[in-house]
Amino acid sequence: MRLKSFALVAGFVAAASFGTTALAADTTLRLGHGQDPSDPVHTAAQKFADAVAEKTGGDVEVKIFPSASLGDYEQMQEAMQQGGIDIVIESIGTLSRYHPLAGVESMPYLFDDAKHYAAVWNGPVGEEIKKKIADEANFLVLGHMYRGARQLTANREIRSLDDLAGLKMRVSPMKERLVTWTTFGASPTPMSWSEVFTALQQGVIEAQENPLATIQSASLDEVQDYLILTAHMANGFTFQFNADAFEAMPEETRQALRESANEAADWYNDYITKEEEAILQDLKSKGMTVIEIDRAPFRAKASEVVAEFPELQEWYEKMVAASD
Repeated sequence: MRLKSFALVAGFVAAASFGTTALAADTTLRLGHGQDPSDPVHTAAQKFADAVAEKTGGDVEVKIFPSASLGDYEQMQEAMQQGGIDIVIESIGTLSRYHPLAGVESMPYLFDDAKHYAAVWNGPVGEEIKKKIADEANFLVLGHMYRGARQLTANREIRSLDDLAGLKMRVSPMKERLVTWTTFGASPTPMSWSEVFTALQQGVIEAQENPLATIQSASLDEVQDYLILTAHMANGFTFQFNADAFEAMPEETRQALRESANEAADWYNDYITKEEEAILQDLKSKGMTVIEIDRAPFRAKASEVVAEFPELQEWYEKMVAASD
C-alpha cells in the first residue's frame, strides 16, 4: 500500500531541499549503502556521484555513506521515505515489506544470467513492476547493477540438499529468502549484513550466501572454508529514491540522476562480467575449497518456493519467459 504518511514528508523535503524551479548550488544528496568501501558497489556509487556533479555543473553533490554507517538497509529505506536520506543502493527484493511484488526478485533460479536479468528489468515486464512499486509504495528504482549469481559459503562440505539439513546460515531479513532456504532444508536466520563476519567468526552461524564479489570484499575466506557454487539466486543493486521527492525535482535534475544511475550501472555490470572468474580464482588462492554441485535438485525445489507465494506466480512466469 502507498505510504501516505510519508508523502507529506517527502513533499516538504522536496520543497525545502530542491526549491520549486531549480536546485541550489550547494545542494547535497545523502546516499547510503551497506557495502565495504573496497566493494565495487562503492566504486559505482562514486561514479554515480561524479556523473551527477558533472551533469549538473556542480550544483548537486552526492555524499556517500558506505558500510551501513547510516543504518542497515531497512533503517535506510525507512529514513529515505521520511526524508532523512535521499538515495539508498539496494536490491528491489529488499522492498518486499513495502510491496509484495518486489519479492519476486528473491525467487530462486529466476534469472539465467546477466542478459536475462537486463531483459527483464529494462523490458516491459520490469517497467510494469517498477511502476507499481513507485505508484503504490513510493519507491523509485534506477540503474540495474547485476550482482552475479549468489553462492553459498559454509564451514562444512555441502554437495546435496541432504547436506543442508540443520545448516545454521544467515540470510537477509526477507520472508522470501527464509522460505527458500527452509524449503531447501537449511536452518536460516535473518541477520543484518554488518553482523555476519563476527557471527561466522564466533560460530553463531556456519554459513551465508552472497555473490562472489561480496564474498571477496568482505574477506569471508577468513571465516569460511567452503564455497559451494549453488547459483541459487541472482539479483542486483539499484539506486532507490523516495518517488514523491524525486518527482518534485526539476526535470533537468531528474534526467541527470537517471543518466548517472545508468552510467554507474553500466560500469558495475562490465566490471562484474570481467572480474567474476578472477574473483573465484582469488578465493581459491586464499584457501577456500570450491565445490561444484548438481543444481538440478535445487532447481526442482524452486517450484515449491514459488508455490508459497501465489500472488507472485504470474509475475514469476512472465519474468522467466523474458529470456526466450
